[in-house]
Amino acid sequence: MSRPKQYLFALISLTTLATVPHLVVAQDAAGTVFGGRDPQAEAAFNAGVEQMQQENWEQAIDAFSKAIAIDNTFPQAYLGRADALRNLEDYSSALQSYQRALDFLQGAGPSTLTASAFNGRGVCSRELGQIDLALSDFNNAIEMDRNNPEIAANYGDLLVNRVGDPTTALRFLDKAIELDPENAKTFRNRGMAHAQIREFEESIADLLKSVELDPTDYETYTTLASIHIAQEEYEEAIEAIAKAVEHYEPKQSSDPQIFIDGLLRRSELRLKLALDEETTQERREELYQAMLADTDRVLAEFPDRFPESGMALYQRGLAARLQGHLSEAIKAFTDAIQLVPAGNEAGYLADAFLKRGICWHYQGQESLARGDFEQASSINFEDPLPHLWIGLSHAQEGDYREAIESYGEAIAKAPTFPAPYVNRGLAYLQLEGYQKAIDNFNEAIRSEPTEPEHFFKRGVAHMKLEEYQKAFDSFHHATLNDEKMAKAFRGAARALDALGRTSLAEQYESRAKALEANAG
Repeated sequence: MSRPKQYLFALISLTTLATVPHLVVAQDAAGTVFGGRDPQAEAAFNAGVEQMQQENWEQAIDAFSKAIAIDNTFPQAYLGRADALRNLEDYSSALQSYQRALDFLQGAGPSTLTASAFNGRGVCSRELGQIDLALSDFNNAIEMDRNNPEIAANYGDLLVNRVGDPTTALRFLDKAIELDPENAKTFRNRGMAHAQIREFEESIADLLKSVELDPTDYETYTTLASIHIAQEEYEEAIEAIAKAVEHYEPKQSSDPQIFIDGLLRRSELRLKLALDEETTQERREELYQAMLADTDRVLAEFPDRFPESGMALYQRGLAARLQGHLSEAIKAFTDAIQLVPAGNEAGYLADAFLKRGICWHYQGQESLARGDFEQASSINFEDPLPHLWIGLSHAQEGDYREAIESYGEAIAKAPTFPAPYVNRGLAYLQLEGYQKAIDNFNEAIRSEPTEPEHFFKRGVAHMKLEEYQKAFDSFHHATLNDEKMAKAFRGAARALDALGRTSLAEQYESRAKALEANAG
């Protein structure tokens, strides 16, 4: 409900003074007298108030406009018309009527009615993106009426959602809730303010209170989901989005009839959970199927809506690829790519080419894969991943020098990214460039000093150079970082054997065999 109830009550209180047939006196709460009014103007004004009570905004506008036509110095009528226009979201026209009201009201000095006019004008300025003007109006309003919960709530709303000043916002939102503890939106805004200063416990408490007061506001559920996402509580975020999807209602006739953004966000969160290493395979399959259900719902309603349907197809491709259904993934990625109109951009486009290329790579279609990787790179030229995969594609075909060149491109774009170093090191191993391999593995170790695979691979290169002590040190480092890495214990055993330390080598070999037996 967007109707400013407190102002409406002010209008109603004014009509009770219009009891003398030929001498109508309009007076605000501060006692300011605005002079006599034409009875017909007063009658039209009263009719506007009645229509406001019934939320008949257009009829209210007609009635207030009639009052103004009879008496164009009637500030309450301008204010009533402005309020009705604001409820119809005609903010530009409302601004003009608020200004006309203020032209008359400000001359009479500060009052609660003047505060309401500043408040209404501030809301319109906020909605039109005129933030500085809105700040000024809310500040004027709050100075004139510090006990108006609507003004305090609007000021807090602006500060938390448009200005990014949650600390100051909390002061006004606390006051608004003190004055009106039944306003769900104010609790939602205070929850957002707490979240912005990372007071998540208080944030969730406020959002749950907002839900308690108004369990049908989907925006509160999406806000709650965003807080859970910030804390990586994805299951709870998914539950909140489910409520948002359930309670979503279009605000305008052009809005989609289903909560597309919520469905796509939920699908994305399900993917995050599926990729979590602690997720069981059974749960992972459930999440993939749920992803497909969400994307199916979007595509059934909007098969070719850009960019949302493209994102749904892209997410279908991700789910299919991770399930090992490469052909289905390629089809989904292709459909997503083709949905982008010529000359347009889509946030998913580069990644769709990249992921489709990966699918081609795993199907052994290296030429097609490289074409997609190159296309991905041309869209997002700062991303090292396309060049990494181009390198992997060349390596798959045994063209290690081309692979090394591509890995170098990836490193140039992300010097601390370990994967290109590791794979370039492996390519040098194939070309018997063992010292260069070691140099690359060392760069990977600098970026990931606790990754046992980097040490293991360096150990292999040292073994090739017959640097057995260095090889043992590398394998030993790997075992320190992964006490169950059987191949590292076996590598250490071979290095020790080459050093003539047979007894210790046997201990490492026994450890390797025990780990392999337990794994089997």
